[in-house]
Amino acid sequence: MIFTTSIVTSEDGTRIGYRQTGKGPGLIICHGAGRISQNYEKLAIGLSNNFTVYIPDRRGRGLSEPEAEGYNMKKAIEDLIAVVYATNAEFIFGHSAGGLIALETIASYTACNIKKIAVYEPPISVNHSFPFDWFKDFENALREGKRRRAMAISLKGLKVVEGISSMPLWAITAFINLLSLLERKKEVGVRMLDLLPTLVADIKMAMQLDSKLEHYKNISIPINLMAGSKSPAYFHLGLKALSDQLQQKSRKIMEEFDHYSPEEKVEELAEQLKQFYKS
Repeated sequence: MIFTTSIVTSEDGTRIGYRQTGKGPGLIICHGAGRISQNYEKLAIGLSNNFTVYIPDRRGRGLSEPEAEGYNMKKAIEDLIAVVYATNAEFIFGHSAGGLIALETIASYTACNIKKIAVYEPPISVNHSFPFDWFKDFENALREGKRRRAMAISLKGLKVVEGISSMPLWAITAFINLLSLLERKKEVGVRMLDLLPTLVADIKMAMQLDSKLEHYKNISIPINLMAGSKSPAYFHLGLKALSDQLQQKSRKIMEEFDHYSPEEKVEELAEQLKQFYKS
């Protein structure tokens, strides 16, 4: 499958790159934290017979320019809406932090062309239900240049990888060292360690939106809320709180899915998305 690339300019002049494949109505995939557009190529291919799929790289990643100082939700929304207007896309799928950005974009730009969105495990927090207690140690490790330790702190704190949270920090760090060596042997272009600093802005966005759900009541387009049965409970709590605020109550728990399944179990997810967008 061939992917082409294009560039759009956001409101502040930042260049945002995106990958494109397929044919049909436009569908934007807004990627999660610590991820780039290539992580979603399999999902894009699974959707490409029904949609023209666009996968933007968010700032600081892949084809796009650096985040720069002051990157926040407002900037993230401006970047996504620039892609929406450039492509005339009708649909959005947002994963994790990308799902939160998609929700905020639709709540802010009610006049845009988007007809439906689906979100998978956005980091919705109510009364600090999302775990933030690890974040200060994570930032300190990054400032000290200890990226592997910082990554270990985030994995233990977020509990998104099964079994990781019960391991001591030194063991997680050793696992990351091994994984890093394997990735180098596979000549991976951009590794999670390289993208780790971009996690700071994503977590701060989630923190700043803690318990601020009222404005989602203004969203009138259909939204498909999705989570995995094997994911941490805080994602399910956030999804329920979001569902309670929206006019529609659609929630789908994907059996045997975890937080990273949108990159792996693409056939089942693609089928779910096709049914939702075309219904």
